[in-house]
Amino acid sequence: MYRHCIYCSADLGANEAIEHFPVGRQVAFDAEKGRLWAVCGRCARWNLAPIEERWEAVEEAEKRFHDTRLRVQRENIGLARLPDGTRLVRVGPALAGELAAWRYGETLQARRKRYLTMAAVGMVAPVALTSLFIAGVIGSGASSFMGVYGIIRDQIDGRRKLYELPAHEGRSEPIFIQRRHMAGARLSAGREGEPQVELPHAPGHHGKTQLVVRGEEARRLLERTLVLMNANGARRSQVDTAVNALHRAGSAEDFIAGAAREGRALVAAAPAKSFRVYRDPRQRDPLDRTGALALEMVLHEAHERRALEGELALLEAAWREAEQIAAIADRLAMAPQPQQG
Repeated sequence: MYRHCIYCSADLGANEAIEHFPVGRQVAFDAEKGRLWAVCGRCARWNLAPIEERWEAVEEAEKRFHDTRLRVQRENIGLARLPDGTRLVRVGPALAGELAAWRYGETLQARRKRYLTMAAVGMVAPVALTSLFIAGVIGSGASSFMGVYGIIRDQIDGRRKLYELPAHEGRSEPIFIQRRHMAGARLSAGREGEPQVELPHAPGHHGKTQLVVRGEEARRLLERTLVLMNANGARRSQVDTAVNALHRAGSAEDFIAGAAREGRALVAAAPAKSFRVYRDPRQRDPLDRTGALALEMVLHEAHERRALEGELALLEAAWREAEQIAAIADRLAMAPQPQQG
């Protein structure tokens, strides 16, 4: 098998997922017709594998595609992500069961890069202040000022509006949920098993009473909360661990339902800095880092599915073009060779 794209000469890369076809970070296959391609990462063209190298690799790719739920499909084309990052493009009717949330991991990794960039920039100011302090330009009250400034900043962050619960039956006015109100918030399961969020410190709910947010409102509130909890993003290894947890769950709804049944505390899990003032040390069974990342992924499942629809449409167009070339190539490969006289 060639290692470079026959169209643009770019290196096709390698994968460890398909033992019989370790070429390409994106591999496309058609099990019914026995066709196999390495998709170029630079020009996106499909490079047809020689006919004698396909059969075992196609069977292996079909099995790997069947075994993962981390996939999204439409009528004629499907896209899956394997644990090593290899992407499989499957030509053929859609299979039952899929999970598109894996794509959201790219958002978490990009968020971490932005966080690290901002953190590096943020280190410049303290260094400059320290230099001025040593030089005697700033008096002894500088450290006290910075401490007070930090407390005020956290208080302001905590009072920022996180979500607005609109007025509806049983609630005459909207409720404005601030970040500080999420202290002690817990994800739990309702009577029918649906996920809900319990807020012991919501506005107007004190003492023994607490606000319980259900249905779509609970999902939207969870989305906002988890974006804050995971504000620093995630490393590739952390994303992979979370993706594997989703794979084991089988579907987005199964993962959410399982997390709700566990009744985990939300804010205590790897909180963003603005949460630290309000963190309750008595909280138990907090949602861990993997759970927080995975839960944010599945809550964006519908958004990712819509985003992937565009990518699948492009892949289907590329497949139709590649199929025409493959049909001609295979007919030539199987045609009887003229006898040498």
